Amino acid sequence: MVEHDYVYRLRPLVVPAVFFLILYPVVVAIVFFLGSFPSLALGVLVGIYVVAALSLIFVLLVGKSERVKISDQHIVFRSLLGTKILKPQSIRRVAFYYDRKGQEVVQIRTDKDYFYLNDFYFPFPELMSDLEEFIHKYDLHYTVKRKNDFV
Repeated sequence: MVEHDYVYRLRPLVVPAVFFLILYPVVVAIVFFLGSFPSLALGVLVGIYVVAALSLIFVLLVGKSERVKISDQHIVFRSLLGTKILKPQSIRRVAFYYDRKGQEVVQIRTDKDYFYLNDFYFPFPELMSDLEEFIHKYDLHYTVKRKNDFV
């Protein structure tokens, strides 16, 4: 099996984040100028905006660093928060589900942790092929839920 590196796509995260970062100050400014808004409340709203903006930047940085690598001997989940290496012996079960939108979600369960893969990882079809090959190679326990059985 050739080792591949799969990256997390950020477009579904970036668009709402940018929309919020642009729209929130406009709405607060309109409410502040049209109504009798105390300056203390404005300070609280600005504080909320700053915390939300910093949180969004943190989530985007972590999302940008998300990687999954499937090789012959293990599966590696890597991000700014750390690296988790899953060996075949530590994987208890792999479950394939469909969410309410009909998109496939994979849950990898170890003794104490759960890892999820979805179509935000690019390229997802190749990721699924490599994962299925890994499952069959090590004869891992897996379940498949039908498309009508939602998570």
